[in-house]
Amino acid sequence: MRALLSADLVGYVTTAHAGVDRVDGADAYLARLPDPPDAELSLRVTQSVLVAPDQALTMVEIRARRGERELHNFGAFLSRVQDGQITEVWMVDALPALSYEFWSSAP
Repeated sequence: MRALLSADLVGYVTTAHAGVDRVDGADAYLARLPDPPDAELSLRVTQSVLVAPDQALTMVEIRARRGERELHNFGAFLSRVQDGQITEVWMVDALPALSYEFWSSAP
């Protein structure tokens, strides 16, 4: 995934309370995404639409398991692409508080 992100990526990530945090740089953006080693994660693209010549809106179904806990959620990603790399991405989480609780607490 890192190879698809521009080094100077500007990302916007949904917060637990449905706000948004700006994140500058590909590495900083990836560091904001959950990646606990004990998680079983499945992502399925449900729809992708070209919004403008350099923008795509992608809808994703998210299923995850950590121990006995399960998450089923949806997200949307509005991405701007230049020269084959994502330069800007807006992430919107359908149920941000649920996602935050699932990813931030122990299984």
